[in-house]
Amino acid sequence: MAGEKNFETRLKKWLESEGIYPLGEPVDRMSAPPCGYWEKRWGGGRYVKSGLPDMRITIKGIALEVELKATNGTPSELQKRNIKQINSSACFGFILYPEGFEAFKAIVKGVKVFDRCPYKYRLRYVEGLNTIPNTEPDNALILGTALHTGIEEGVEKALDFYQSSFPILTDDHVNEMMKLEAMIPKAKAMLPPGGTFELPIGNADFVGFMDYLVPVKGSVWGDHLNEYGKYALAVEEHKYFDLYDFKYSNNAKSYAVSGQLHEYKYWYELTHPGHRIRNMYFLIVPKVKIRQKKTETLQQFRGRLQDTLKDAEPSLMPVQYDPLKVVDFLTDTKHMVEATEFPKNPNHFCGWCEYEEYCMKGWDYMLLPKNERRDMNATKKKVVWIYGAPFSGKTFFANAFPDPLMLNTDGNIKFVDAPYISIRDTVTVEGRLTKRQLAWEVFADAVAELEKKQNDFKTIVVDLLEDTYEACRVYICDRQGWKHESDDSFRAWDMVTSEFLNTIKRLVNLDYENIILISHEDRSRDLTRKSGDKISSIRPNLREKVANKVAGMVDLVARIVADDNDRVLSFKASEVIFGGGRLTVHNKEIPLDYDAFCEVYEEANSKAVGALKRGGNTPATPAPETADSGEQRPSRRGRKPKAEETPAPDSEGVDDAERAAAGDPEGTWTPGGGETDDSAPVEQTEPDTTNLPKCPDAERIFAQHEENPEIPLCPSIDAGHRCHKEGGPDGCPPVGSSQGRGTRTQDGCEPAPAHPEEA
Repeated sequence: MAGEKNFETRLKKWLESEGIYPLGEPVDRMSAPPCGYWEKRWGGGRYVKSGLPDMRITIKGIALEVELKATNGTPSELQKRNIKQINSSACFGFILYPEGFEAFKAIVKGVKVFDRCPYKYRLRYVEGLNTIPNTEPDNALILGTALHTGIEEGVEKALDFYQSSFPILTDDHVNEMMKLEAMIPKAKAMLPPGGTFELPIGNADFVGFMDYLVPVKGSVWGDHLNEYGKYALAVEEHKYFDLYDFKYSNNAKSYAVSGQLHEYKYWYELTHPGHRIRNMYFLIVPKVKIRQKKTETLQQFRGRLQDTLKDAEPSLMPVQYDPLKVVDFLTDTKHMVEATEFPKNPNHFCGWCEYEEYCMKGWDYMLLPKNERRDMNATKKKVVWIYGAPFSGKTFFANAFPDPLMLNTDGNIKFVDAPYISIRDTVTVEGRLTKRQLAWEVFADAVAELEKKQNDFKTIVVDLLEDTYEACRVYICDRQGWKHESDDSFRAWDMVTSEFLNTIKRLVNLDYENIILISHEDRSRDLTRKSGDKISSIRPNLREKVANKVAGMVDLVARIVADDNDRVLSFKASEVIFGGGRLTVHNKEIPLDYDAFCEVYEEANSKAVGALKRGGNTPATPAPETADSGEQRPSRRGRKPKAEETPAPDSEGVDDAERAAAGDPEGTWTPGGGETDDSAPVEQTEPDTTNLPKCPDAERIFAQHEENPEIPLCPSIDAGHRCHKEGGPDGCPPVGSSQGRGTRTQDGCEPAPAHPEEA
């Protein structure tokens, strides 16, 4: 008795330390927040029946009946019978010895703390988010369902289901079907006949489906409809059953500690009075995982796969009922229902969660959104690519954005106060070992950390973008063991491009207010005009193919132009100047100022929203560009004989949806996007101008004006390169100029000699 009393005192002290106090305890004596209570029973009294458990411990609505015993204590037959009755009544009774105290502590703490993932519960049951199933051949959900279908309905039905679950079937999918075809008959042969598949169980609080329930030999079956409208078992003579659950897995250990079958037994017996589940089994069907060797053909591999499948055998794993598993389940359920906050709980099961990418990385492409229109005015995120000459103020301008984080590659952060991560090779020395982490790995790790959104930054800046591309190139070469891409030119450039663009796409999709990409300006490449003249292009210092892809990810591409102390942000774009974006900015140059940029950005975005709402309206006809405007480059077309000239497209033929997508509510947009159109002349204001001849030197004239606005345009040439002068371009008398036709002045055309090809 002394030993039992000492053990009881230990138990009570520990319970109070966990916030579980004796019933009626004053609040001012509670040292920890209360989460439950206990009450003591004394057996043999006038009003207390003998054989009742010593203590009732109630924790967050879950009651535990506990019979305490010393190490050498022996429960009476009456006590054992009462504990058995408590457990068979879907309640929880224990005979607790000091040796099991630590295990009991774990049970109590499990009841106190919600140890599943509340965030997953919120996504699935509160928000009702569905995910797009992946199409990998070894998709566990699809394979598991195919296995169940095959055991119940046959191999052919299983293969039909598996094939219909994928849009495209590859050799790997065929391999998985071979495995199913071999293992399903073996699994089915291990089950006794006469059972019921997919039997629903539960009530208003719980719904589940048992894979296979079989009456013990001698039981009588009687079919009747249950509350789910499906046929269920009705036992008339014998009330004992065996329960089987199918698992297509090699990890039998994880199912050994699973509470699934324990919960099935609890709810089935609770909702079917008089029925008892005698035995419970997991039918473990092993997954055969062998890979095709580089030295063997597909036919040879499949022959080896068939030999391996012949030796693979399913197994039955018995499960001993444990009511504590049900306690855990009921506790978790209660906490879920009552929860108001749903924190994330990362654990080793995250790899099997359908929300893993969304939860850990913020990727939402696997989620199916609600079927409702979005409010575009609510979108405030800005994604901008800025380039310019060194020391033009790019980094200083990015520093003006709110709460920035610099991913810096060149060390140019002395004159900005934003926090930064240095994107460079890092070397650590551990004893005699020297470890190197390449710059691209540092950059990729930074992106992965930003995806978690466990910070308060609002702006992410990449400075410089071309340096990250070079870091990616070095990383791929190092990983593949190449000295240069030429070592494997067939794959190398594509691998570098794919790795770089995929990571940058992850970056620009981050849920931050501003994403700023910074590049240096490159003037080293020349463009040859049709006249033979060469002119330097102005573009970001990045491979052209890669630059075009990045430009498609951002809202705007802007260039910083520095003239001594005067700096402007230019949105001009032409065949010479790289630029553009999905938003149309009508004010082509603004001061290099954060507030001025935000004003222009909001104006362009609001116009794009307005154009989308008015998508069915007829666009306004643009006015032809004049010498006074000089804001918009005309369309560029090659010279053709007059007989081959095609008329300008009618404004009525322009698709309103395309115009809206380009963000041009005023109707100044031309088909193809941007400010210029490489496929068709600019629309004319008067229908009778379409047959006017084109000036063969118009392209050069407009280009000169674009480079130097002080050079005037010819007033006789409109934005479509058509000459309105009487007699057309042929009316210009020749002069001794070697540059083709003469320059145009505000007074008209000066003569020029005929081109050699025209002579």
